[in-house]
Amino acid sequence: MAFSPPNSFVEVDEVRQTPQTRVHQHQSSDRNTAFAPDGFVSCLAHTNRWSIHAVGSSTDALLFSDPDSASLTASVLDYEFENGRRYHAYKAGSYPLPNDEQELDRIDLKHHVSLLLSRGHLHLAPLVNPKRILDIGTGSGIWAIEMAEQYPQAQVIGTDLSPVQPDIIGTNDKFSVNNSVPENLHFEIDDCEAKWLWPESNFDFIHSRYLIASIGNWASLIRKAYKHTKPGGYFELQELDCRFASDDGTLLPTSNLAYWSEMIVEAAAKYNRPIPRYTDYKAWFEKAGFTDIQQVVFKSPTNTWPKDGVLKEAGKYQLVAHLEGLEGISLGLFTRGLGWKAEEVKVLMAKIRPEIKNKAIHSYQTKYGPSFGHPKPTSKALRQC
Repeated sequence: MAFSPPNSFVEVDEVRQTPQTRVHQHQSSDRNTAFAPDGFVSCLAHTNRWSIHAVGSSTDALLFSDPDSASLTASVLDYEFENGRRYHAYKAGSYPLPNDEQELDRIDLKHHVSLLLSRGHLHLAPLVNPKRILDIGTGSGIWAIEMAEQYPQAQVIGTDLSPVQPDIIGTNDKFSVNNSVPENLHFEIDDCEAKWLWPESNFDFIHSRYLIASIGNWASLIRKAYKHTKPGGYFELQELDCRFASDDGTLLPTSNLAYWSEMIVEAAAKYNRPIPRYTDYKAWFEKAGFTDIQQVVFKSPTNTWPKDGVLKEAGKYQLVAHLEGLEGISLGLFTRGLGWKAEEVKVLMAKIRPEIKNKAIHSYQTKYGPSFGHPKPTSKALRQC
């Protein structure tokens, strides 16, 4: 299936086709799988990286790799609560967005929007029989699960600060064991801004998506990805500029959406999690040493205002994601970064919702999906894919 984004809604520097693609309807894993009474979790400490596995046992005890791990395990596997929302406890505060069920639903909705915008493609890089794939900030794990299914010959690793993925759900003493996760997929609790402990030139494909407001030093993260990508491999970064915009002036600068866009950027900057423009990433990739740079820019509609059928469908899901998730995105950043009270955030959300639903406002957010590859002797052939 050829990748054919709608020309009226996409800016393309250069598009590279993916040789093997398909529209994949994800069967979402049940996060409420009953707790297996004989399940326990083995937590293996690797300096800055925790590897967490669901393992069958006749005991409810937790196994630790050393006597001092108990307190560390609590911080890795437990949660914190603030203003009625749940957040990660491991390196608490690093990521200002929640990790509760409502947020995980928003992540899955955004995944569906991404598939619609990219015509069913999980990636844009022209992968050929990848063996090792890394998903940074895997969130609910939905992308990693579908990649593991699409490439059963590959070893797929998904990392995140929160233990919310299907095979490691729960807190310290209660875990769900979910057998629907592909055998070639492994989740790890990891801080992508800490030192990476994998070997250099280790991955055929590194992927990250929607990490805005979670990264303090984007240039450093991109350098790490370069260091750990194999020659000829790819690092694909898909990000969203959360500032709302319109091309026809229907989004007024005096609107609540415009005000929110200004405030979210200010809050993220004060929280040391700056929200870049998409042009910034390309410069960072060039400086890191990546070559053969491709960049595709999508416009993700706020609601169902577009005439294009696919974009209208994307807007339908995006509208639900905004209505259900915009408050969660705002609460942590506005209260921590700007010093707002939670009630003030909720008042702004009440003003924003009518504008989000208003189809007379042709607003969108910019989603960009550049993919980058290292050169190798066969790179000429790859460029012809």
